[in-house]
Amino acid sequence: MKLLRILGIFAILLVPVNANAHAGVVSTSPERAQELTAMPSEISVTFSEDLLLIDGQDVNTISLTLFAGEPLDITDMKVDGATISAKIPEGAYQSGIYEVNYKVVSADGHKVSDSYTFSLNAPTLYAAEGAVEENESGVIPLPIVGAIVIVVILGGFFALRARNRKR
Repeated sequence: MKLLRILGIFAILLVPVNANAHAGVVSTSPERAQELTAMPSEISVTFSEDLLLIDGQDVNTISLTLFAGEPLDITDMKVDGATISAKIPEGAYQSGIYEVNYKVVSADGHKVSDSYTFSLNAPTLYAAEGAVEENESGVIPLPIVGAIVIVVILGGFFALRARNRKR
């Protein structure tokens, strides 16, 4: 019974009370993998939390490149609450896959950086070749780790208990 109490205390300590998650992407414009026939006038990414603003420092950035190419000129980059956006000047743009890259800091201090692609007069089917899928950071979320630890501890407890009963 004493072992059960100790395991219960460990289980309570391992379960996170408040897991502060990173800001997640709520929407993008243009949308991920969207096929366009005309270059949009603006790119934007909206997150689940407001973005951090620090006077005189560029802590939030957004850029546009022709896939695996040099960044294109964009103007009027701004942050409005949870949205970062920039204007794309009018002009003749090459057909192909375009990549929107962003690096932001949410109001709680978490850094988030990622990218997505859209196509201009070209299918996006080939854009994913060699690209890392979204949310493939290789990190297991803390609640899942806690659940795994609890299952292992409980499994050990029941195995030990069954072993002691056989004696």
